[in-house]
Parts: sequence; structure tokens; C-alpha cells
Amino acid sequence: MMFFRSLALLTSLSLHAADTRLVRETEALTPELERAALHVPEGFEVRLFASEPMINKPINMAFDARGRLWVTSTVEYPYSAAKERWSDAQGTRVKDSRDAIKILEDTDGDGRADRVTDFADGLNIPTGVLPWHRPEHKAGCIAWSIPNIWYFADTDGDDKADVREVLFGPLGYEKDTHGMCSSFRLGLDGWVYATHGFNNTSKFQIRSDRSVGSDRSQTLELHSGNVFRFRPDGSCVEPWTHGQVNPFGLCWDRYGNLYSADCHSSPIYQLIRGAHYPSFGKTHDGLGFAPVMCQHTHGSTGICGIVYIDGGVWGPEWDDHTFVGNVVTSKVNHDHVTFTGSTPKANEQPDFLTSDDPWFRPVDLQLGPDNALYIADFYNKIIGHYEVPLDHLGRDKERGRIWRVVKKDSKPQPNDFTAMLPKQIARLYGCGPICASRSEVQHV
Repeated sequence: MMFFRSLALLTSLSLHAADTRLVRETEALTPELERAALHVPEGFEVRLFASEPMINKPINMAFDARGRLWVTSTVEYPYSAAKERWSDAQGTRVKDSRDAIKILEDTDGDGRADRVTDFADGLNIPTGVLPWHRPEHKAGCIAWSIPNIWYFADTDGDDKADVREVLFGPLGYEKDTHGMCSSFRLGLDGWVYATHGFNNTSKFQIRSDRSVGSDRSQTLELHSGNVFRFRPDGSCVEPWTHGQVNPFGLCWDRYGNLYSADCHSSPIYQLIRGAHYPSFGKTHDGLGFAPVMCQHTHGSTGICGIVYIDGGVWGPEWDDHTFVGNVVTSKVNHDHVTFTGSTPKANEQPDFLTSDDPWFRPVDLQLGPDNALYIADFYNKIIGHYEVPLDHLGRDKERGRIWRVVKKDSKPQPNDFTAMLPKQIARLYGCGPICASRSEVQHV
């Protein structure tokens, strides 16, 4: 969740007429009334995919190869569960936690979820999730739940995780429960790409029995905003880029360029491997910061989730358009990306989605296998993390929605996860382990 500090927020208050009050003064609406308050361009319509009580507070979403939507859902936020509630020293389960990774299915094809399964329950503010499993398992995912990046797997076909294995951890979460690992994306190079959020420090260590090409363990330390990648089996981890403040959301274009959303700096970055990006108090590598493709701020520092429309899925007129969620102004912002040579520029466009309901909080975006834009709505009276006390009684703990924005003449794609990724990635990014050559990784 891309939240924001008070100084930057106060600046946005003066620049935009949208309702950016720290605590919304309206009352919660039903899903039906909220849907009527959401506005999209002509030729599109908004439909409800899921809502409470099927889900509560969604954060990250991802589709599997069967077209099912996996969602991390939390009630514990913004407080992490105390260690006294942990089932063991690893935090495998949390007593009485309602946080879970849920699988949502539309079994009758009407465009609305009618089946929900808690794949992994008893979690602790889960964020990033990636459906993936080893060949010997029936289903599984890689996910973040305090304090680890986990591999959850189903061994008997009931869509319930009976394997809970730590891939990396414990990692940092103590300073900021929303600035953690998220936005897990599988590249066609076989690596999992992920964001590391604001203010926490995470120390990755790989056991020698997992290390690729080495009989020694490996360590990596990340502080605050970074983008990194790792192998799904936990055998290797490395930085992809350095800096940003609080990245949340990753996507590729047809050329294999990787983009992220970020708060507190620039809403959209093209992530050049090994490059440094502006952050709080961080320096570059002596070569300077990488180029900034987005010169505007979309009116807030609460930017999260990013989708790149490409490949003609909405027609050629929509290719090279990006959407980002804006939880401060309750909008989905819109940019048209143009290129000078290989250098992209984000050109601000009219907002793609606006809301008359200021509780609308678009925290994550995904393009589904049906070509619909899925929006995780953290529906809440309060979205600020620093400006309002964490124990403020106005924080909603029950409501959450997922919306589908449908282009009326769009044709569905096959329900194949790999078809949703650009084919160019596999040839652009090497697949071999390169950890040993990175200055940030030491052998001990």
C-alpha cells in the first residue's frame, strides 16, 4: 500500500480539489452504491468481481494458469501480530488471525467470483503473492507474510496449503508494516521480481544447500526502496535496481522493459538493470541517477500498482498506455508512454477512473486473462499511515472490493499465465545465476 508522509500530502492538498482529507467525512457505501459512483471512459464499464464478506482488505492480486485470482487479504494491518501469537519462532501461523491468501473463482462465467478458498490462513499482513508450485505439488504460491517470504503448497489437491516453507527470512518489517516485500512477478527468465518497501532493512541469507553454483551461503542486505529478484526455489537472490522510496507494483511492456510504480518520488519508473533511482538520503553510484520518465506526480504521493496495456488487447489505440492506482485522490491515473529511441516518457492523460466515493482506495491493479482491468479496492475511511494514529477508530476492518473494468468490445485471451507476459523477456534477460559477480552479494 503506497502511503505517504504529511509534508508531501499537505502539498497535494493544495494542488488538487479531490477529497484528500486524512479522514474521509462520508459514510461507507454498499458495493452496489460504490459501483454507481465509479466513472470510466465511454466504451468501458465497471463490474463488481468480489466484495465482503468473501474478502476483507485486499492488497496484492495475481492470476494463476487456470484464470483464478489469488488475493492477499488482511485485517491485522496496520499492526503486525505480536510474537506471543506466533505458533513458532518462524511465525508459521498466527493465533486468531483473519489474514489469508484467498483464491477467488468465477465458476459460472458471469464475471463475478462465486467461490472463495482460504489457501493459506493464519497469516500476518500478507502482501506479495505469486501462484507457483513445484511439480510434485498440486498448487502453491510464493508470498510475503511477516516475517518471511514463504513457499506455500498444497499436496493433496484440496487448495489448502499443507506445506509452509521459508524461502527467505526473517526479513525487516519492524519499522513499517506497509513497507515490505510485495508485487511478486514471474519473468520468463525464470526469476521472481519483487519490490522492497520503505524504511525497513532486510537481510537475505541463502543456505549453502540452496546456493546455485556455490557451496557457500550468500547474503544480501536491502534498505528501504529497492527492486530485487530471486529464484523460486530460494537458491539465489540479487538486486535488480537500487533506490526508489516505496515501490509497489511491477509490469513489463512488449520490449521486455520493466516498470514500477513508486510513492514519494516519481509515480512511474522504467527500471534499468543495475541503475540507481532517487530515494530518501541515498546516493547514486557515481554515474548519476537513471533517467526519470514521469515528470508529473498525479497529484499525490500515494501511488500503487501499475498496469501496462500492450499487445493490442484493447485495440492498437490503447497500446503503450499505463494505469496506476492513486489511494489519496481515489482515482486510477492514466499515462501514454512514448519513446525517443529506447527512452520512454510518461505523458499525463485524463484519469482513467474517478470516484464520487472517497473511500475508494485502488491499491493494486492487474490485467486479467479476460483482458479486464482488475482493481483491488482497500475500501477505507483512512489510508494515511503516518499522519493519523495507527489505532484511530475510523480504520475500517471489514470492507474490501475487487472491481473489473471491462472494455465492451474486447475479446478474452486464453487462460494461460505465460500468455500474459511479453515473450521478449526470455531472450532479453539471462537465466544463469550471477549472484557471485554482484558487488552487493558476499560469500561467507
